[in-house]
Amino acid sequence: MKEEIPVGCFYCDEHNEGREAIMFPVGEMKAGMLYLFKDQAHRGRCVLALKNHRRELCECDDRERADFAEDLARASGAVKELWGCTKLNLASFGDANPHLHFHIVPKYEGGFEFGGNFQITNPEPVYLTEQEYADMIRALREKLGM
Repeated sequence: MKEEIPVGCFYCDEHNEGREAIMFPVGEMKAGMLYLFKDQAHRGRCVLALKNHRRELCECDDRERADFAEDLARASGAVKELWGCTKLNLASFGDANPHLHFHIVPKYEGGFEFGGNFQITNPEPVYLTEQEYADMIRALREKLGM
């Protein structure tokens, strides 16, 4: 089932200023596109967005759903291996941004928000240097064979 792409979709628009302001593209996977968040209060925080425009996981056909699930497992596994988090929180909301995507939120025991709910917007974001972001993106690409 193909859904018509709405004008201004956060993930479908090739150059979305809002998206570019908060995350970097890491690369394409089988069914998804992986991004690294600029706010790294959760070291390794990413988002995996479906390449095709869908609002819900149930709108995907069997192959697309399986490929997207595999992408999510691989991407979250890479984050865990690279940055050694205690727990991975995976979240899909989409109320305000109706394009299928999952937040990959590493949690570290004793760290920011550990044991509590993940909040989309952090009141005290942690920003890195350009080189640190480049190193993280390179590490993800290498781990995922991109």
